[in-house]
This record gives sequence, structure tokens and C-alpha cells, in this order.
Amino acid sequence: MTSSSATLGGADIDAYWTAVSDADEHAAHAAADTAMDRGAPLEEVLHGLVIASQQRVGELWARNEWTVAREHAATAISESVVRRLGEAVPMPSTGPLLTVSCVEREWHALPAMVVALTLRARGCRVTYLGASASRDHLVSAILDTGPHAVLLSASVTSSLPRARRQVEAVRGTGTPVVLGGRALDVRGLRAQRLGATAYARTPEDALALLPSLPVHVPPAGPLRHAGAVEARSIEAESDSISRDVVLETASRLGSRGESTSSDDWRPVLSAFAPHVVDCVAGALLTEDPTVYSETRAWLTGVLTGRGAAPEAATVLEDALAQRLHDHPVAVRLLGGS
Repeated sequence: MTSSSATLGGADIDAYWTAVSDADEHAAHAAADTAMDRGAPLEEVLHGLVIASQQRVGELWARNEWTVAREHAATAISESVVRRLGEAVPMPSTGPLLTVSCVEREWHALPAMVVALTLRARGCRVTYLGASASRDHLVSAILDTGPHAVLLSASVTSSLPRARRQVEAVRGTGTPVVLGGRALDVRGLRAQRLGATAYARTPEDALALLPSLPVHVPPAGPLRHAGAVEARSIEAESDSISRDVVLETASRLGSRGESTSSDDWRPVLSAFAPHVVDCVAGALLTEDPTVYSETRAWLTGVLTGRGAAPEAATVLEDALAQRLHDHPVAVRLLGGS
């Protein structure tokens, strides 16, 4: 690689996007390598090519322009590119020791992979635990390595209740925990209300705040507000709530029939009903109604883009409010009386 510094150009971005669109792993590696050989910094390649293209992939799926299969293929290619780039970045022998992981049942591993590689390139010794690390796995890794901090990635807002449980587990070991990812708001209020030691929007932010983190933190205090109490109850019944809401929504829309396409609105509704329920719990835990309102707006677009009636999201919301009739804070969040 050359020693001169360059920035990504439109040709780099186009070449990488074409490779991802065509599910051409070799071409994607070549596009990233070409940018690096011209002197583009690793972090610019990671964010300007990999993360930017992945966001575009998600938007295309949401608009029903890409299938689930095509989205998964593109994601796998970008993960392969990050692993390949990581082969050229040795683990430092000194520097802060960090653990990077996704929240439990958070399968969007690519952002955490990028964070881990960026921090390693910046001189940190990083243990990367991957997608959906369980609390037991996370605690075991902490006890084995004794990191300066744990960085948890949450990409989807339905991960917020599990992020809270992970925060409790990490803080139970006395270790600072930093939350980041698209599920958090840019001010860091959701992270704060979940009990995180700090919030980092970018790997650079995480690196900057490391010196200010305490050496030891106390256990996370209990969340006692009414919404948190309801959130725990909802989480305990999440599967049955989701099942009941899907059946009621399908009945009201007169659409009990099965679809053979995984990208039809009916299986998408079934698949994402638990996401909506968990987002309600996340909104209650963080006392942030935008957690739910953002999800509702997103789901409306996803369903109507797949042929659902315009009122589908409203029908689902009404069915959920009816199912949660004995949770007054949740009912108010859902727009009920």
C-alpha cells in the first residue's frame, strides 16, 4: 500500500456498490483493495464503502426493491470484506483492552465488526465476541480478560430491552459499559436511561472517552418507573403477545391466507410483530416515545411497499393496544385512552 493519503472517490463507491449489488465477493474485495492501495485510510474505506453500502441495502429492502435473500448476500459480502481488511491489522501488544459485542439477539454484526477493527487499528487490544452474545458468554469473556470497558452495539430498537439486561450483566462485574449503534439516539439519552456508563456514536467517540471512564462501576440500579415495570411484564409475555396481535391483525384485515413469498407483507408482518412489541418495551424502559413512533413509521412503509392496506400498521397498533389493555402506560404510548 502507498504511504500517501487519499480520499475515496466516486469510482471507488460505484465499484464497491456494483460488486455488492451483483453479489460479487471477488469484485468487492478488489474495490476495497484498490481504494486502500491508492492510500485511502482504512476507516474511510470501512465507513465510506462498507457501512454506507449496507445502509443503502437496508433501505432497498425496506422499499421492497431487494429481497431478503439479496440483502443477506450483500451483508455476507461486506462482512467478508471487513474480515479480509482485518487480516492486515495486527493486534497491538499494548494499549487499552476492550471487549466489543452485539447485544443478545442482535444479528446485525457488521457495525460491531467495523468498530472492533477501527479500534484495533487505533492501537486498542480488542476482543470481538460477534453477533448475539449471551449474557453468560459476555460475563465469561469479561472475567477471562478483564477489559477496560465493554462496547455493546445495538442496531435495531427492538434490542433495547436486551441491551438493558446486558448493561446489568456487565456492570455486575464492575466493568464500564459503552452503548452505541443506530438503536440509540444521538444525544445518548436512551443509553443513559438504560444504565450505560457512556454513549458513543462512532468508534472515534469511543476512543476519545476511554480515558474518562472509571476503573470500576457499581451495579446498575433498578429501573422503578411505571413504564419499566410494564416493560418487564411485556418482555416476559413477548412471544404470546406477538402471536395474538398477528392473529387479530390478520383477522381484522381479512387476510388469513398464506403467502408463498417471504417478501409479501403477511409473513413480514408476522416476522416483525415481535420487533414492534420489543420496541414498545424499549420505549417504556427509556421513557422515549420516539422509539415506538419511529418503528411505526418504518413498519408502515415496509408493509405498504409490499401490498398491505394503508391501514395495516394502524390495525396492528389497535390490536396491540387491546392486548395490552392492562398496561396503561403502554396503551397511552400506543395512542389509546
